[in-house]
Amino acid sequence: MEQAELRGQLETVDRSLFFLTAVAASVLLSFWSVGIQRRELAGVISGCPAEGLPEVFPIKLTAGALAAGALGFFFALALESLDKARRGEDAAALRSARVNAWASLLVLAAALQQTVMPALFSAVCARLLNL
Repeated sequence: MEQAELRGQLETVDRSLFFLTAVAASVLLSFWSVGIQRRELAGVISGCPAEGLPEVFPIKLTAGALAAGALGFFFALALESLDKARRGEDAAALRSARVNAWASLLVLAAALQQTVMPALFSAVCARLLNL
């Protein structure tokens, strides 16, 4: 392999590590938001509502944005892989790249549906209700 190609692969691996870290941060933020919700529910059940807890929505929105951004990167990587497979002669690699691209697209779409759509809905409702 040429040095330039190896450097390109190293850059891709470095970017992948960055976005995997974003996914991990997203998971940690999600755990935090669920913990807050649990404390709120426990407070309501016990008759002592918890006070001073952070708002959950901004935490969930941040977690979702981190996950969606990372999944967008991995979808782009899948498209690059598909493009390379189309230029090659290996039918099995092409089939695998197609399946991977579709899977990445569906996961990205699900993440966007969970993140962007609720945020847009909340923003539109707040605007309509003048909140």
